[in-house]
Amino acid sequence: MSRLGVFQIPGEFKSEDKWFRYFNRKQAVVLVICGIIDYRVVMSASSKGMLVPTLVVMILFTLIIMGAVMIRLPVDVMFLSGGGLTMDEMLVRLLYRRINRCIYTKNYDEKYSGDL
Repeated sequence: MSRLGVFQIPGEFKSEDKWFRYFNRKQAVVLVICGIIDYRVVMSASSKGMLVPTLVVMILFTLIIMGAVMIRLPVDVMFLSGGGLTMDEMLVRLLYRRINRCIYTKNYDEKYSGDL
């Protein structure tokens, strides 16, 4: 198993309690939040007579969000660029790195003592 780059983490170190037999805690929370958002939007759209298009859009919204939370990137192919992470974790890391760009150089802030 270690040849493939996949290492089993002991159960006491993970917070992956399975809820409803299929979801872990993060996925269940995201599903509940999406359900609340879907309910609010559908109720407000049904009073305006746009129930069917709103249902289609909200189902797509929930599928995209839940897919991003549930789909894991392959470990064997992407072992240097985030293999084993879920899509949402990878997107957060990419956005954080894009916002906080910096180049690390050795002794950049220190005065150079060679110019005496």
